Amino acid sequence: MDLVEETLAGKVSAVAKMISKVERRDPEAFVAMERLYGHCGRAHIIGITGPPGAGKSCLIAALVQQFRDRGLSVGVLAVDPSSPFTGGAILGDRARMEQFSRDPGVFIRSLATRGTVGGLAEAVNGAVDIFDASGKEIIIIETVGVGQNEIDIIKLAHTVILALVPGYGDSLQAMKAGIMEVGDILVVNKSDQPGADGVVSELRMLPGKIDAKDIFEDPGIVNNEWQVPVTRTVAVKNEGISDLADLVVLHNKYLRTGDRLAAKNRNRRVNQFLDVLLKRIRMEFMNQYQNDPAFKGWIEKIETLKMDPYQASEQVIDLIVEARGKKVREVRKQ
Repeated sequence: MDLVEETLAGKVSAVAKMISKVERRDPEAFVAMERLYGHCGRAHIIGITGPPGAGKSCLIAALVQQFRDRGLSVGVLAVDPSSPFTGGAILGDRARMEQFSRDPGVFIRSLATRGTVGGLAEAVNGAVDIFDASGKEIIIIETVGVGQNEIDIIKLAHTVILALVPGYGDSLQAMKAGIMEVGDILVVNKSDQPGADGVVSELRMLPGKIDAKDIFEDPGIVNNEWQVPVTRTVAVKNEGISDLADLVVLHNKYLRTGDRLAAKNRNRRVNQFLDVLLKRIRMEFMNQYQNDPAFKGWIEKIETLKMDPYQASEQVIDLIVEARGKKVREVRKQ
């Protein structure tokens, strides 16, 4: 079997090689992804985000075990903000995930942000597709945890879990304007610590938020419109993890009602296309900057204040539009 066939068969070494090729932008990866793409769309994608110190790593480890206990295969992508590639320092603590090292139903991989804003690595979409095509039923993505920049996860994940902890005080108020709107499920982790009751109460008072117990008592209340549940966990003690997994399942069921899940998938594919396209355009322009005298002319005018960046950009766009129109006319003549 070739690398693509081995990936589709779920072979661990093949999946690892494929992700590495995507991360390096290896030309072979683009050819391989064309063959893998038609096998995607089966996995449930879960994003876990939240501020540093929220215990996301422990939460993920506990969730992985919960899903494995339910007989589901799991892929984990941990986005690393600190290095081009961590060399295997997964979720910031290798020992925390050691229990899954011999489990063929779990694959864990770190990805580097490489300066990408939004809390996600540049190659994460490709890695998700590889996991999906390889047969992983649950894909968990841990973002870097930098506050309101985490909103990019909503473009990718089906279900977003926002993890918080007691003790943030006024910072909770500051976060409401952005990141609070990201989560489909709000989790107060480390809820055995002082102040947990206050955080939970404050979260439940926010618009559209309810106590998770209300959903468990009457699952039908979220049939027409999802009400964001607030739940508690103590991940290191495995407390509340089963309830959290149940909430993920309920949210997945909600999405599969009507066209919701299909709409999310369509939006994700469009965003993925635009992301790839913009990166390719940027790369082409950088090549032009290095080799094209006309493009260098714009740079020199900007450097000497003979032209502002806005005017130069408009001229470049006009040239692109003109070139495209010329190409269309040539095709029509053929």
